[in-house]
Amino acid sequence: MDILNALTSVPHSADDSVAPATVRENHLRQAAQQFEAIFMRQMLKEMRKVDALLDSKDNPLHSDAGEMMQGLYDDALCDSLAKQQGMGIAELIVKQLSAQKE
Repeated sequence: MDILNALTSVPHSADDSVAPATVRENHLRQAAQQFEAIFMRQMLKEMRKVDALLDSKDNPLHSDAGEMMQGLYDDALCDSLAKQQGMGIAELIVKQLSAQKE
């Protein structure tokens, strides 16, 4: 989902019993979680760069396949942590943007 669209538009749903404000709040929360996951992914990526500098190129565990698997693991970890409100950034974004609506 495009984060900008999630914040600026409310899609029309087949179920009209759900209030547009609730739909907007859900989209805002989802976009904030995605932002938190992206932020954590960038942080892990930078930390891995330092680890790569300290790691010897002669290490048999150091390979392109290992780096790819580490990247996939980092992606899954960041998505999972963001959904569980790991750092709390998403919740702060939701509070900040919800306060502006009112």
